[in-house]
Amino acid sequence: MHERPTAGRLRTLDLRNLPLIVVLALGATGIGYAAAVPRHWLRGVLVLAGAMVLAGVLRLLLPTRQAGLLAVRSRVVDVVCYAGTGISIILLGLALPR
Repeated sequence: MHERPTAGRLRTLDLRNLPLIVVLALGATGIGYAAAVPRHWLRGVLVLAGAMVLAGVLRLLLPTRQAGLLAVRSRVVDVVCYAGTGISIILLGLALPR
């Protein structure tokens, strides 16, 4: 009834979505930190912004096949959107009064 996995399946690990998982985990950490420690919300916002910049860097450096779900549009558009959003969040967070 149950099929046993073949040896080939055990050896190959699909890591195409690992960059997205890392970015999402980092972004969730930033949001969680900002919610858990409201007095230091800016740190959490900067971690979230760093996750967006990291997404842009990963999309720039990784081939489309290895970028996984970070590859939504063309490489240039993805990098500009991810990095632009991250930099905008950093600048906005630093411009707000504390």
